[in-house]
Amino acid sequence: MATFFQLKNKALKTIEGAYKLANELGYEAVAQNIEEILKNFRNKQLMVVAAGEARRGKSTMLNAVLNEKAPLFPVDVNVCTNVVTVVRYGAVEKIQAYLEDGKAETITRDQIENYVSEKGNPNNYKNVKLLDIEIPNELLKEGVVFVDTPGVGSLNISHAQATYSFLPNADLLIFVSDANSGFTESELNFLKKGYQYCKNIIFPVTKMDQNAGYPVIVEDNREKIRKTIDIPEDEIEIIPISSTAKLRYLEKGSKAMYLTSNYKKFEDTMWSMIAKKRAELLILPFVAQAKEEMLKIQDSLAAQYQLLDADRMQAEEMVNALNSEVKKLERLQQEGAQWRSQLNCFCTLQNSQASVKAQNIGTDARSYLDSQVIEMGTKICKEQGYTEVIGEINNRISCGLIEIRDEISDNVDKEINEIYTSLELDLDVNKTALEKIGFQPDGIPEISFPKRKTSDKIVSKGRKIGVNSMGGGAIGGILGAIAGACIAGPLGIEAGKYIGAALGSALGTLKGGLEAMGTYDEVEVGFVNRTISQYISTSIANVNLNLGEAITQLRIGLTTEFEKMLKVRVREIQENIERIRSNLKISSSDIPGRQRELEGQAAALKAWMDMEADVEQEVLSFKDSAAHTDGRKETVKGGGYEDEKPQADKKRNAEEKPEYGFL
Repeated sequence: MATFFQLKNKALKTIEGAYKLANELGYEAVAQNIEEILKNFRNKQLMVVAAGEARRGKSTMLNAVLNEKAPLFPVDVNVCTNVVTVVRYGAVEKIQAYLEDGKAETITRDQIENYVSEKGNPNNYKNVKLLDIEIPNELLKEGVVFVDTPGVGSLNISHAQATYSFLPNADLLIFVSDANSGFTESELNFLKKGYQYCKNIIFPVTKMDQNAGYPVIVEDNREKIRKTIDIPEDEIEIIPISSTAKLRYLEKGSKAMYLTSNYKKFEDTMWSMIAKKRAELLILPFVAQAKEEMLKIQDSLAAQYQLLDADRMQAEEMVNALNSEVKKLERLQQEGAQWRSQLNCFCTLQNSQASVKAQNIGTDARSYLDSQVIEMGTKICKEQGYTEVIGEINNRISCGLIEIRDEISDNVDKEINEIYTSLELDLDVNKTALEKIGFQPDGIPEISFPKRKTSDKIVSKGRKIGVNSMGGGAIGGILGAIAGACIAGPLGIEAGKYIGAALGSALGTLKGGLEAMGTYDEVEVGFVNRTISQYISTSIANVNLNLGEAITQLRIGLTTEFEKMLKVRVREIQENIERIRSNLKISSSDIPGRQRELEGQAAALKAWMDMEADVEQEVLSFKDSAAHTDGRKETVKGGGYEDEKPQADKKRNAEEKPEYGFL
């Protein structure tokens, strides 16, 4: 079986072949669509998100997983990550800190701590939104991206907000705990939410070298996981590891240290999960979208071929039917079009419903605060007490926001599909126009309208999926544009500014209250209650205000996308009209020659379809097997030590480019 690297290259050549063929046959609109598919194919990434409470060892673990001898992430036990960090492949190392104002600062590796940690950037006073790292690391070369998130359950709401915002985008979730204590309630609540989005989860238990009794913690965590997300115990991938031992192996080359770290089991499990997802996520959707575009050409060739055998009146009727379609689409682009009103009403309704839900989040947070004031009494005045309460409130606000996001996203999907269908953008214009004039296809089998396979019905949703992902990107930005900056593009970033600003402004209120509480040896319960209550009110008020701004940006983005699709469809139809008119000018003696020309084009298209079908089958087979090659032929999964090999094998392999287990 081909490696993933070979399969991805084959898919790339297939999509490039579609682009070249579309251009050669003169289908400019189709070629432009495929060019966009190529761009997205090259940029698509598989996201591995590391999450958990602060100081559990996430950053040290990622340094060890990436085999980075010079740390990318701060590893000081007193250093707490407070900014999302994304690590992806780049031919040359490049590190950029993206700020709230949209600007980016280029920094060096030794400056990272000054931007992403509470020690170097307390309360994120530098307003860093995202740290983006590109490094020439072979483990990342095929589109795998690692994300280090701030700890959940902390005093800082932006930590929870940033971490929760990545959950819907995780292809693999690494949920980190350590051997010194079991899962907390806030961690289990986070896990419950994370499992809704990502069923691929690994549970590394770090610092196993610090507690000889770690097996007790591991089994306790296993039972809590089973009860929290209700999965069979034997399917829970909970693995004790020592990141310190793995880093010492990287530094000293000691095979014993690698075995002691237990990273072989952890990395084998992780890369195996990635292997099961990568073909499905990184290849198949784009090959399917290219196929959908080529089916447009196939239908156009069928229409032209059949009309060559028709009388002139039928061809003229076809042109008139297509011209009517163009006029209809041009009317739909006008300001007074009904779909615009429908979209505006939809966004107004979403804004109103989101406002009510935001208020409900605030009510829930206040109820929780009231219960804790009664239950904890004076204990809430101690740092440990109010820290625990505020951390839970932050998680509740973040969970509430993500639920608002999900509901709006689902509603956006339904509304877009409804508008899309009402505009008839998913209809085959050539075939529809022929049916309107009562034309019965009578061409050769290879040229006649092809029957769609079951798989093609899934493929045909590609355009809708494209629209929905655009809408989902903007909604993704509602949680602060963290994920939007990495995934959704400009629309997600723009919408996310507003909620990010809302949560940021809430921090000032809490910070002042905490400083006041820290000034006195003892503070009254009432003072703590009022401070946290004011914090909740400010947070919800700002979130509610800025949700409206985010939905406004969503409306603008959706409107722009529909306008773009209408224009593309007009261009596609106009190209077909020109082809039919060109055929009308052909004399009867030249028709056989034109038919042979169309048959040649159809043959070229069929050859491409055969190639696409071959790639599709290989991808499906690869996805189903997700098998690794033998460890003696490839480096240990994830880049660990290599097994002993005969000298002849070592010499031969030294001349070959090494492959990793997940390729």
